[in-house]
Amino acid sequence: MCKQSNFKNGASKALKSLYILTSFLSLFMVAWIVVFPSSWLMGRSEFHDHVINEKMVKTYDGTSVSPRTVTKYAGHSLVQFTHIAPGAIWAGAIPFQLHPNFRRQHRLAHKMVGYAFVISAFLMAFGICVIFARDLTFHNDYDGIPPPDSSELLQMKLSSFLLTTYFVCSALLAVYYAGWAKDIQRHQQWIIRHIGSGMWIAVQRIVVMICQGAGLVSGPMMMRNLFGNAATGSVFVSILLAEIAIRCIKQYDMKKIV
Repeated sequence: MCKQSNFKNGASKALKSLYILTSFLSLFMVAWIVVFPSSWLMGRSEFHDHVINEKMVKTYDGTSVSPRTVTKYAGHSLVQFTHIAPGAIWAGAIPFQLHPNFRRQHRLAHKMVGYAFVISAFLMAFGICVIFARDLTFHNDYDGIPPPDSSELLQMKLSSFLLTTYFVCSALLAVYYAGWAKDIQRHQQWIIRHIGSGMWIAVQRIVVMICQGAGLVSGPMMMRNLFGNAATGSVFVSILLAEIAIRCIKQYDMKKIV
């Protein structure tokens, strides 16, 4: 009995830690979209564009993320209002949707926020397709360095396609298990996997900011490589943490039954 209690306590602590981490990443993502650099506002607000020019364009020396990662979206309303702006709704919903008390005490709100969450996810996925169609990927954000070779671009496009497919399919499976199969446990599992397949972007941004702040980047080529490699590593970490969370929930629920 003591061993079972220890398992339950361990799973509970791990889930709380993962919830705090996920909530922090979600709020970071909301701030990134809404507050700064808020690339969905490029070309729409003179004040915003002035701040970006002063803080990013004029200070760019090749050792930071290219300001073009933000400025390139000016004039691309379809991307701004599909892929970027809905990301704030998607990320902002996560701390509420994952909190067990919110789900129990505010079931209608949980359901309504869930609709907004899923619709935002589909819009974001559509926006990714537009980004690729308009050749707005990060590889094109750095001037004065050799472009990536064809094999690197192919690998990036293939991995992005697979990740976006997983992002969409995990959301669809979560909707299916909630709406048709009425299997709340599987619904929860696929929502967590869905979040893991999208939250990597916040992890990547933080990794890049840390490396940049620590002075580990010596030029645009290194930054472009760091940006891509951080994305790859962050996807792995986010998806792994999602699976760990699912395992902890299973252990916690099992010990409740026992």
